[in-house]
Amino acid sequence: MNLEIESQTKEFAKKMNEMSMSIQPMHEIFYYYSISYTAECSVRAFDYYEYLLTTKNPPAIQLVGAVQEAIAHAGALAFYFWNNGSNKRLPNEIQTFISQRSEYLKSEFDLNDDSALKDRRLRNTFEHFDEKLDIALLNTLAGTFYPMPIIKSHTCIEEEQISKYFKLLDIEEKCLVLLNQKFFFENIQTEVEKIYQISLEKVKL
Repeated sequence: MNLEIESQTKEFAKKMNEMSMSIQPMHEIFYYYSISYTAECSVRAFDYYEYLLTTKNPPAIQLVGAVQEAIAHAGALAFYFWNNGSNKRLPNEIQTFISQRSEYLKSEFDLNDDSALKDRRLRNTFEHFDEKLDIALLNTLAGTFYPMPIIKSHTCIEEEQISKYFKLLDIEEKCLVLLNQKFFFENIQTEVEKIYQISLEKVKL
């Protein structure tokens, strides 16, 4: 498959846009399988997290790792539904096509802008995470640092102003903290499972 954007690519995208045709019917299955795979990865990571909670003294690094993996896949999943095609490196025709495709898939999976997956931080936090870590550390010159994963209430972020948590998990409130940013993941998990179930039905069509 050719991944280069050529003149005929832009022309075909323009025709699709003018026809208000987001995805050709024979191409839908490619999106359905891609969505199903990404959703399954997130579901399996959440399932592993739930399993760890049933074991005796599960290591914090495994608990945090499972939730982080689940949320990372959820962030990747969100791109299919909330991508407005704003990548300025792409031709306008492709940007418009991507935006229309995202809207179409949202309707196909019964999603709206109230979804927990719309949170742009989901996608941004895990993209180039190493660079975000660089910036966070450069901007934090003083305080008590906790580089290891910790199981603790997320309220400590506000209560301990000088404390800097790299990775923290609040099991009771289902909240993951990365670089002092909070992600409440219960609704994320519910939405991912919904998308996964719909995708299973669609790939059977």
